[in-house]
Amino acid sequence: MPLRSWSGLLPTLPRKPSVTRPGVAIRLAVIFLPAVLLLLGTLRAKVHGNPELLLFVGTAFQILLCGVGLRALRSGRQKIGPIILVVYLTGLAWLWIGRNVADLDDWYLHFAQAMLFIVSLVVFAMQILLDSGAPEWRRAQILAERLGQRTGWPSELSQIRGLPDVKAFREALQLDATPALGLLNHPRLEVRIAALASLDFRKKWKPGQAELVLQFARQSVEPAARVAAMSALANVDDRRLIEQLAEFLRDPAPEVRRAASESLLWDTTTRWPWIRMAVRRALADSHYSEEGTLLPAGQLLTAEAVKDLSTWAAEKGFLAIRSALTLGAHYGRVLRDHPGPELIAELQHCVVDTAAPPPLRIELARLLREHELLDGRLQESLLNPLNPASLRLVAADALLEEGDHRGAVDALHEIARLPNREIALATAAIVQQRLGVDLGLAPSQPPPVQSRLAADVTRRVMAWAAQASQPFDEQLTAPH
Repeated sequence: MPLRSWSGLLPTLPRKPSVTRPGVAIRLAVIFLPAVLLLLGTLRAKVHGNPELLLFVGTAFQILLCGVGLRALRSGRQKIGPIILVVYLTGLAWLWIGRNVADLDDWYLHFAQAMLFIVSLVVFAMQILLDSGAPEWRRAQILAERLGQRTGWPSELSQIRGLPDVKAFREALQLDATPALGLLNHPRLEVRIAALASLDFRKKWKPGQAELVLQFARQSVEPAARVAAMSALANVDDRRLIEQLAEFLRDPAPEVRRAASESLLWDTTTRWPWIRMAVRRALADSHYSEEGTLLPAGQLLTAEAVKDLSTWAAEKGFLAIRSALTLGAHYGRVLRDHPGPELIAELQHCVVDTAAPPPLRIELARLLREHELLDGRLQESLLNPLNPASLRLVAADALLEEGDHRGAVDALHEIARLPNREIALATAAIVQQRLGVDLGLAPSQPPPVQSRLAADVTRRVMAWAAQASQPFDEQLTAPH
């Protein structure tokens, strides 16, 4: 009988209730066969005038044992192979005891014993074969050949991991990833990505296999292949591999950097001491200054990681800004899921603390305002000239959103005079939106800082600031 047909005879009972009727009938026939053989042997002994009580007891016990076996199968937590072995060997023992005690010499009893013994040996051999993983290996090889010969692929490479063949391949690779690793040298990019997608978040690697995927990622020129490799290695727990994987936080392709952060930062409890320096280098790299937070959406940081990022936020340059943004993403998730009063009070204190890092204060102020946790008292205290201009802008915008506020307008006048084009553009956006003064800004489309329009808007907002000597009511209605 072919190997694949045997693999269907001794599987783990499916968890889903969609078992075919022929399959149920075969299972029942196989399990109840020893009881039927015992019952026929008992009836033959009675016909020949020498009934044996042990055969009657054995038949009853065998029927009870079959019922227990069926109950275990229905629970879905037991394989059918061991149950068959117990049922058949028990039936064989009852036949041997009954025949020898009663001194029965019937050809049928010898036949029944031989049949139970042979089936037990076959089932035992098949159980050993299944436990060795040979059927899964063969199935994985067939699926690997099918993927290698496939011609129809999705137009979007990210959709490859959702293909039925890839999902089936992933299930077949539970014991060994070798069939997928053999496809990494395939000439088609789609096949290589499918092979890596079948290894998504894999936990069990044989020696050298994870290193092979990492080497492939380093040598691959296609960003999509490196992204797939990041996902495949996301569950490794070897420190050396994790440290090398962290190098991709500064990969030239943004999608690879994003995949690397997702693969690394989902478990900062264990990994943070291994990757903290790589994270610092990535945050401080000027090439990626526009990317903002490094933390993937929905992830949280450990207390150790929060402490390090808070320290980095007090430094200079892009490291401080991106560290603050990363902390903002972390606290944003915490405020959505567990907005405790102690955390809110801590964040509010940090916002008003002049000794705290300015980038962190600005980011937390925006976050608290987003969650409506920046009350009027805090907003007015942030208008103080001792605070950073960006922080004062956040407070002024929040106060003017609620209505006219003399202190907020005065703060905007002061900030608009600063010789900083980025600050001037941010101030112009608030003045135009909250005070209704047309400064030439397009809604939701700030111009580039070095553009001619930005220079023109800067001149206009500085001209508006020059009206600071006018009465407050006239400033709100003065033509521009």
